[in-house]
Amino acid sequence: MERFNIRKISRQFGELIRAEWGTFWYATLGAILMNFSIVALVVPYRFAGAGLSGIALLTRYVFDISPAWVIAIGNLLLLAWGWRVLSPRFVLWTLYVSLLSSGSVAFFELFSYPVLANTFLAALLAGVCSGIGMGLVFRVGGSTGGTDVIVVAAKKRWGVDVGMFSFYINTAILFLSWFAVDLEQLLMGGVLLYVESVTIDSVLKSFDRRKQVTVITSRMEDVKRFIVEEMGKGATIIRGEGAYTGAERPMIMVVLNRRQAMELKLFTVSLDPNAFIIMADVAEVVGEGFKHWKNL
Repeated sequence: MERFNIRKISRQFGELIRAEWGTFWYATLGAILMNFSIVALVVPYRFAGAGLSGIALLTRYVFDISPAWVIAIGNLLLLAWGWRVLSPRFVLWTLYVSLLSSGSVAFFELFSYPVLANTFLAALLAGVCSGIGMGLVFRVGGSTGGTDVIVVAAKKRWGVDVGMFSFYINTAILFLSWFAVDLEQLLMGGVLLYVESVTIDSVLKSFDRRKQVTVITSRMEDVKRFIVEEMGKGATIIRGEGAYTGAERPMIMVVLNRRQAMELKLFTVSLDPNAFIIMADVAEVVGEGFKHWKNL
């Protein structure tokens, strides 16, 4: 029977860090922010939580056990349960984030923090802070452990629906908090989780957001030359036809960041004041020059 080999795992993780240095820094910063939020902005107000961190909060409120122990032991047990069906990369990064989370929680517990009189504001800050942290981890394909491990393993083993399965688990843990916190703290926990999810989405989209620019102009060759030679970008020529005139109207389409999109717009208008320009927000771009498919 195959067993965990600490030396082998350490060697594989070292190779993974060298291959994914950016992932290491994003995961580290994300885990620290997330656990600072737990210690400084969640525990002092006894907010309810979801996932493994929600269980860790319950043990703190009821038995006064540090969340660091629950996060570490809980994630190790879950990884031991599901590691056969999980990818090595997922296991290694989850293990790293889990151990770092336990250590950072223990570290942040050494300090005292000011308590805000407005608990709603505290819930908002906690949601934003933890959302940014989790968003950074998710952006590089990492995992914070806990219910992520259960859901991914359950999907591979039994083919369950990821979204609904995760929702049921987190909802059950959230309402289990009813026995340890009052109604206001339970509702504040719901507010925190909502803000956290919105922040995670914002973080993930902000890194990959681009502008898709489509230009129809009589100076097509000049615009194409500017995009390719001056901006160093690739573009696609789309052969079109005017609906009214029936004349051939080629279009050029390119994906740029906000600054580059503005440069292209100003250049095009300076050449052809009658140019037709469409600028649309793009949430994610996968391909050469942008995000690689391996980072999905």
